[in-house]
Amino acid sequence: MHYFGTFEDRALAPHPTYDGHSEGYTHAALVDHATGSLHTGLSIDELAPGGTIAPHVHAYEESFYLLSGQAVLGIGEQTYLLGPGDLGALKVGTRHAWRNTGSTPVRWLQMAAPQPKPLGQERDTFFQKGGLSPRAASPLGPDRPDGHLLGHFDVGQIPKGEEGRISSGGLKGVFLKWLIDEAFGAIHHRLLLIEYLPGVSLGAHDHAYEEAYFILSGEVEATLDDQRYKAKPGDVLWTGVGCVHAFANTGSQPVRWLETFSPQPPKENVFRFMADWEQRGRELEG
Repeated sequence: MHYFGTFEDRALAPHPTYDGHSEGYTHAALVDHATGSLHTGLSIDELAPGGTIAPHVHAYEESFYLLSGQAVLGIGEQTYLLGPGDLGALKVGTRHAWRNTGSTPVRWLQMAAPQPKPLGQERDTFFQKGGLSPRAASPLGPDRPDGHLLGHFDVGQIPKGEEGRISSGGLKGVFLKWLIDEAFGAIHHRLLLIEYLPGVSLGAHDHAYEEAYFILSGEVEATLDDQRYKAKPGDVLWTGVGCVHAFANTGSQPVRWLETFSPQPPKENVFRFMADWEQRGRELEG
């Protein structure tokens, strides 16, 4: 099973769960139960200038990657001024709140795992009584996480040419940067940034977990369950457990996307490449 769609600004709308607990906050689901997913809650979220989200906790793990604008994020008693390329993971039950103190909207890609409950089912988001959104903070620095799971990576940090790229196996020529994973402190999912240079491809394979992909720049030819798509910035793809998929950059520019895994992958045999197993089968069968 798979899904292909496109994010459009007009899809941003108030989220009913936050009625009475936010101002200027809008949300657009990219991948959830409505697209066939069981584990992934992927969305684009936006906070208007002056907008706020009151302190709250979730019964799921959440992460974010800021795409544009600036916002103050409060985690527990600490506050952080975040901008494009800043990212973080909020463990289950972590109290947090948002405020946009700038003059332009702030927008981020948000991932939730386990997948949030559909509206009308059991609650999994709870707001602090009388809680106030943070008003000011200093920019996030390398020595300021205070034990929280925060970081920064932007496309300007991707090495040029072959430097830092995978040199063997089915991922040869791909640049991959783990942003949020077990080593970072997350429990239920991973978030990564990936780049394919022109001519780089990844052969047909599948996984024992779900993946979602939000295209940032360039174009990529994606084959999902034998169906072919041309994905461009703003497009979102999702592959369910067992979906055979492949990618190829057939254009003249690098293609980059943010990608999520949920649940976290097993410790071994993360990729199952079809060509490798066919070759092994031929050797075994003589």
